[in-house]
Amino acid sequence: MRLTIEKLVEGGDGLARNGGKTIFVAGALPMEEVMAEIVEDKGDFARAVVQGILNPSPDRVVPACPYYQQCGGCDLQHLAGSMQSVHKERICKENLKRIGGLDIDSPEAGVVMLPIAVSPAWGYRSRVRFHVDLANGRTGFLAGKSDDLVDIDSCPVLCPSLDRLLGEKRPLLLKAARMRRANEGWQAGKRYVEVPAFAGDRGVSLSSHEVSVEVLGKSFLVDSNVFFQSNRLVLPAMVDFVRDRVTGKRIMDLYSGVGTFAAFVEGEGRSVVAVERDARCLELASKNLQATEFFTQSAEHWARSRKAQAVSTVIVDPPRGGLDETVVAALGSWRPKTILYISCNSVTLARDIKRLSIHGYRVKAFQMFDLYPQTSHTEVAVSLEKTHV
Repeated sequence: MRLTIEKLVEGGDGLARNGGKTIFVAGALPMEEVMAEIVEDKGDFARAVVQGILNPSPDRVVPACPYYQQCGGCDLQHLAGSMQSVHKERICKENLKRIGGLDIDSPEAGVVMLPIAVSPAWGYRSRVRFHVDLANGRTGFLAGKSDDLVDIDSCPVLCPSLDRLLGEKRPLLLKAARMRRANEGWQAGKRYVEVPAFAGDRGVSLSSHEVSVEVLGKSFLVDSNVFFQSNRLVLPAMVDFVRDRVTGKRIMDLYSGVGTFAAFVEGEGRSVVAVERDARCLELASKNLQATEFFTQSAEHWARSRKAQAVSTVIVDPPRGGLDETVVAALGSWRPKTILYISCNSVTLARDIKRLSIHGYRVKAFQMFDLYPQTSHTEVAVSLEKTHV
């Protein structure tokens, strides 16, 4: 069928309409006319793939990676890099308005908009999860929307030390996969061995081996099994957003990981508490931090067990699902002056902003971080302040 693409939506698909039905078209760009084939019909909406481009967008480019549209890692390589952040920002703002009831561009909203922190287009990713087929010596990533392995010998978004593991250093990756299989046994329901990898300043971790990474003059110990931002080139801007907006002397860092944010707010007479469910993260955090108190609990358990907290700023960096209702309720009862929310999903961020508004919180500052060029993913930070009881 012939379709005209209106805009990009969450996930990088183009949105079109046909006979009252919304159609999400993979690989299409705004204002293009395309021939598309329906691959999934859900009744009131459908999913389609491009069969031919009748009128291409001036923003369309030739993908740099030969595995693009086979590998499921990237979904925007066909869009000019200069336009990727533009569309991501629009999608984020639409989510905030539609779901959160916040028109962030409205003067009445009173939100300080900081410029998007943009990453280099290629070679930026220092953390990744490889998939390995030991029986056939294949390594790479899963295909889009399937569990088939795409055997890859080079990935342009990886930093050089990780990219070499797909090529000349592949034997090291295969060895790490064999060791992980021996230690963990057969992973139920998984066809391939998953090998997380993290590139430090010197050396790569493929296990619990610790490597060091420096951020704004501070050194962090990290291994491949714990969470750390995949794009260290943009991370300093995210740290600046947080530390510039911390208020008061009693700070709580929920979902603290290895202490990336706590490291920059501890000291100066502040009392800092870090809460993280992953014991290994806090083991590393105890080496990274000097003046922070640690608690190995989930944010949800902490919220349920700590009904009254004297706290001035709470930092939250939840997974894609956002804040559990128990955490939102606890924030409302703790009544910190400032909540600093770092999000990897603007849909759940918008939902949580609306929930927090019931407790008297309003967004005061907003910044996007384009940590993942060539993909539809982005991160957002907002500062919320208590404006009324």
